[in-house]
Amino acid sequence: MSFITRYNGKNDRDIGVLTVRRPNIPSPTPKVETYEIPGQDGSLFSFFGFYEDINIPVELNFMTPLDEWGAKVRQVKEWLLDRNGDRRLSFSDDMEFFYVVKNVDVGEITRTSRRIGTLTPTFTCEPYIYFSAGTNKMTAEEASLNPFMTSQPVYYLTGEGNTTLSVNGKEVTANVGQNLTIDTKRKIAYRQDGSLMNTAISGNYEDLWLQPGQNEITVTGGIELEIAPYWRTL
Repeated sequence: MSFITRYNGKNDRDIGVLTVRRPNIPSPTPKVETYEIPGQDGSLFSFFGFYEDINIPVELNFMTPLDEWGAKVRQVKEWLLDRNGDRRLSFSDDMEFFYVVKNVDVGEITRTSRRIGTLTPTFTCEPYIYFSAGTNKMTAEEASLNPFMTSQPVYYLTGEGNTTLSVNGKEVTANVGQNLTIDTKRKIAYRQDGSLMNTAISGNYEDLWLQPGQNEITVTGGIELEIAPYWRTL
């Protein structure tokens, strides 16, 4: 079975291109500060819990009729450069996980013969790989056990009135008018119609992050709560 690259909700074969081989995935580099201490061997390193982006080059090729070369090149570029897609990159031997792409450098599309083209786009991704099932809405009980690293979930509140959302004893208060979405990664709150509602909440988004292992999640005031935990690892 041949190897498949999936990006922006489409497999490479949907576009008429093939992945030459599975890319090598680099390990994220921790963001650290280095200190030199006089009179002490070596250096000291301070790690603040964050990582650098990673770059994943993917070798692709395609074959097309002579009179469709230009159309195929345009189609490939539209697929790779579309910033309105889901921006998720995954590979057929690990489809349960995906990378979040921040930028794509398509590079040169080489015409190796009259019908064959090759290219190696580089995907600049967040350092984490996300568990696809963790993007689904679930109950607080279902989301409470985090099997991976610290995650930045999205909370969906439905109901009317003031509420206190608590995660591991840390609280954020909110005024829910029919519905309110709290995105702890983007650090914004909004309604389903897209209206920004940052003033409707009080507290720190970071306090709502889910820690590795078991988390305690509660909400008051009869508000209905769903969570997309966005579980992730390196």
